[in-house]
Amino acid sequence: MHIHVSGVEYSEKGEMRHRDLQESDFRYDEWILALKNLGVKGMIICESPNLERDALMLKTLFLSK
Repeated sequence: MHIHVSGVEYSEKGEMRHRDLQESDFRYDEWILALKNLGVKGMIICESPNLERDALMLKTLFLSK
């Protein structure tokens, strides 16, 4: 699976901009656990404004579950 991920800020017209994961309402910890429990294989591309920090956080979270 190939996935692009970031937090998203919305307006009444739809997606406005990408947000850091910790500043968004995206439940990334539950999402990572679901991916791991389902045995999903592939690549996750982080598109948050602070992509290095968020990518490392997701990797650390994945490895700790």
